[in-house]
Amino acid sequence: MVRHMDLLVEELLEFRARDPTRYKRLIQEGMLTELGFEIESKAAKVATVDEIKAKYRPRDVAYASIADAVIAGNRAKVEELVTASISKGKDPLDIVTNALMPGIQTQCELYDRGDAFVPEILMSNAAMQVGIKIAQEKLGDVPTKGKIASFVAEGDLHDIGKNIVVAILRANGFDVLDLGRDVSADTVVAAAKEKGLQMINGSTLMSTTKAGLKKTAETLEEEGLKVPIACGGAAVSRSYVETFNNSIYGRSPLDAVKIATGVCSGKDWEETRKALR
Repeated sequence: MVRHMDLLVEELLEFRARDPTRYKRLIQEGMLTELGFEIESKAAKVATVDEIKAKYRPRDVAYASIADAVIAGNRAKVEELVTASISKGKDPLDIVTNALMPGIQTQCELYDRGDAFVPEILMSNAAMQVGIKIAQEKLGDVPTKGKIASFVAEGDLHDIGKNIVVAILRANGFDVLDLGRDVSADTVVAAAKEKGLQMINGSTLMSTTKAGLKKTAETLEEEGLKVPIACGGAAVSRSYVETFNNSIYGRSPLDAVKIATGVCSGKDWEETRKALR
C-alpha cells in the first residue's frame, strides 16, 4: 500500500511538471468540491439572466408586473399592484401562487448562480411579504407548504447563510422556525417534538462543528422522529453528509427549497437525496 502511494506521488509530481496549469486547476476544483461546490462542465449551456426571468414570468400581464416588482424589491409597487388585482376580482391565493411566487423564484435562481446578492434577496422577500399580507387580509391565512426549523450547528456563530435560507424558504411558502446559531442536537430534537416539524435545515461554516449536523441527524433517528435534516454550508460536502442517514445535502439556498418541497410532499430522506444527485 505504501509503495502504491509512493508511485501515486511520483506520478502527481510528474504531472505537475508536465502540465502545471492543468494541475493547478484540478487541485482548485478538488478543493472546491470538498467545500461543497459542484464543478459543472464548461460545455454545459448556462442560461442567461433574461432566460431565467422568462422561465418564471407569468403569462398574465398584471401578474407579470407584480412579479417584476418583487424582483425589483419595490414594496410600494407590489402593494399597489396586488391591491388593484384584488379589487378587480382576482383570487388572492392565485395572486400569491402565480404572481408573487414567480418573482421570488426568479430572484432565488439569480442569487443561486451569482447574478443577485444578499441585499436583493432580502428586498425581494420583503416586497413579496407585503403582497402576501394583503392577500391574507382578504383571504385569511394563506396555507403553508410545510413546517421547518433552521439552525446553525453547535459551536458555530456564523449565521448569515442560515438567515438567507430562512428568508428564501419563507418566501417560498414554508413556515420556518428559526432556532438561531450555536444550537445543540437536543434543542433541535425538542423543537421537532413540540412543533411537529416535517424537516430541519442545518448548516455550518466551520469544519470543527460539522459533526453537530451528524449528531443531530442521529439523535432524531434514535428518538424515533422521521424528520430529515437538510445539511449545507461551506464546511459541508455531499460526501460527508452521505456518511450518515436521515440527511440530505444541499449545495445552495435554492436546493433547500427543492429539498423542503420533496420532504413536505411526503418523500422520505432517501428518495429526496437521490433526486438531488
